[in-house]
Amino acid sequence: MSMRSVFALALLLAAVPASAEPPRGSITIERIADIKYPTNPAWSPDGKKIAFLWDAAGKQDLFVVTPGSQPVALTDFPVDPDLLQSDLGAFAWISSDEILFGRSGQLWRVNAASGKPARMPGALGDAGSFSLSPDRQTIAFIRRGNIWVGNVAAGTERQVTNLPEGLGSGVPVFSMDGRWLAFVANRGGLEPEDLPWNGPMIRSMENVSRERRLGVIAAQGGEVYWIPTVGAVSSPQFAADRSLVYYELSPDGKTKDIKLMKRDVLPRLLWRDHDDRWVSPTNRDVKLLVSPDGKQIGFVSDRSGWIQVYAMPLDATSEAQAVQLTSGNFGTGLGSWSPDSKRIAYHHSAAGNQMERFVDVVDVTTKQGQAVVTTRGVNLDPLFSPDGQSLVIQRTDPQNSLDLYVAPVRAGAALTRLSDSMPAGLNRNEIVVPEPVSFPSRLDKAPVPGTIMVPRNLDKSRKHPAIVWIHGSGSDQNFLGWHPGSYRMYYSASVYLAQQGYVVITPDYRGSSGYSREWSTGVHMGLGIKDAADVLASADYLKTLPYIDPDRIAVWGLSYGGYLTLQTMTQDPTLFRAGINVAGVVDWATYGAGYTTPRLGTPVENPGIYHDSAPIYFMEKLARPLLILHGTNDRNVQFRDSLRLWDQLLKLGKPFEMGVYPGEIHFFRRAHILRDAWRRAEEFFDRYLKNGAAVTSSR
Repeated sequence: MSMRSVFALALLLAAVPASAEPPRGSITIERIADIKYPTNPAWSPDGKKIAFLWDAAGKQDLFVVTPGSQPVALTDFPVDPDLLQSDLGAFAWISSDEILFGRSGQLWRVNAASGKPARMPGALGDAGSFSLSPDRQTIAFIRRGNIWVGNVAAGTERQVTNLPEGLGSGVPVFSMDGRWLAFVANRGGLEPEDLPWNGPMIRSMENVSRERRLGVIAAQGGEVYWIPTVGAVSSPQFAADRSLVYYELSPDGKTKDIKLMKRDVLPRLLWRDHDDRWVSPTNRDVKLLVSPDGKQIGFVSDRSGWIQVYAMPLDATSEAQAVQLTSGNFGTGLGSWSPDSKRIAYHHSAAGNQMERFVDVVDVTTKQGQAVVTTRGVNLDPLFSPDGQSLVIQRTDPQNSLDLYVAPVRAGAALTRLSDSMPAGLNRNEIVVPEPVSFPSRLDKAPVPGTIMVPRNLDKSRKHPAIVWIHGSGSDQNFLGWHPGSYRMYYSASVYLAQQGYVVITPDYRGSSGYSREWSTGVHMGLGIKDAADVLASADYLKTLPYIDPDRIAVWGLSYGGYLTLQTMTQDPTLFRAGINVAGVVDWATYGAGYTTPRLGTPVENPGIYHDSAPIYFMEKLARPLLILHGTNDRNVQFRDSLRLWDQLLKLGKPFEMGVYPGEIHFFRRAHILRDAWRRAEEFFDRYLKNGAAVTSSR
């Protein structure tokens, strides 16, 4: 079969409606596809309102809410007729009544009371990628790869940088007095890849970065001062004395420094974390925050074995001057500084409970903590109000997807809900609540944490089908409630499948975040081997349950979860009845070095490890039905991974099913894509787990 035929078949399959049994309750595929997602809450300068972005399956708009009232939409832009989506960029309050925001490269403003957005007139109309000065009077924005500044009120502008050709700046940050700008510049972009098995007609594009620089320049213009760096730089911020603080991660991912630079002086090391495996804190838990007075930094470190919160004066001359503010066998994540620079709000798990999060506030001088949000659930990213008396948090629980809440800063505070993202008609009382479980790994008998959803009123005198859901990213985790990030859609799918009679188990294999440093880095030099043993053990555990049919267990996952689906289906080919790979990696040698080098070294150093960790080389062992789903606009796991997998399966004569989603991103976001993917997944599972011929599983 030619590659052109493969594409025709894939597109045909993606358009065929899937059939499955009718939903057993109010939780339907149509409804879970309509769950909204709020992000980026920001207090108004007077502390009376909160603005945020609210995504409705690809249609994103700006909202404002006053605690105690309903959110009000400030924008209502139509979706692109081709992509069926509409996105907004950065936004910022320029007063207690007005907000600037970016859309499609354009700069807009809207009054929070009238809700009538208008594009900025004149020269600033294309300043959609911007940052705002501390006094809210000046913006810095990107135009054709260079930094410009503009006066918000007057609409005047001036070019600040004239970077070498091919070098493009990211959005800069202002110094506290607004007179200096810091930025990271990059040389690279999208370049075509050579795929010899694919032919020349359809090309795959690779995002290449050849050079990254950290620069500082006066807001009035002049020469750029380039700061010498070795690794990847992130989180640049100015201190009160105009010195610059930033993270620098070594190319091998084993060392992460906090550095401080004063102009014409070499950068000075403030703090260094090193791990012979890799520095594990990632994602939302990792922040570097300069205090509002510009004299201290807050950060996290897993030096103690768990991620904990630290504070440090910026004039420190030794790491010993850093203060560890939290301790214990639990993880933390930095939230925000109080406006008076005396307290830090943070979220944390609890000893013995790594699948929920709570919010505390700690005094950086006395180290005295206050438990503010103790309500069970996943409470994240506390942000102080301008007067320091309240926190806005992001929260999920078993009955609610991610929403925004506000709480006063006092012990055991009650929560006031700001948004409700669940669709009308969905009865929360029907939602299956996950329970924590653990089971011994096939690798070393170490306890593997996980969750299990058992359908309500399940007749445990009978045998039932089960599904193993594998979270992605490697360094992510499951929660006792809705996932607060990009895997929220798949948690929704698990809720739906549980309503349909499936038992769903979700393992937190080694490498998952939210646990000890030992567990979070435990997959070092063994991607797809050590963690796959943990996933296989989840199926072993299911088989010990008297109400599970051991011959009717399936597996699926997205991204790293799709990768582990392929690994487990080839390592123990008859354990699972069927599997679904959604946008999974097939060969780490073709994935980004920033992720793979810390975990596996390089393909030059360790070719054998790269080979053994790549499912593409073991697909001849595939023995059970496989469905592959992928979006063509995936910039995380390239679409070419699935193309290569399809090509290999065809050459091996292996049957498989596939679905291609034109223009879709890695995590599947748009409603029409979600509905088709979930219908296709349900029909696939029903066919092999409920209605298929009896097939014996490996024991």
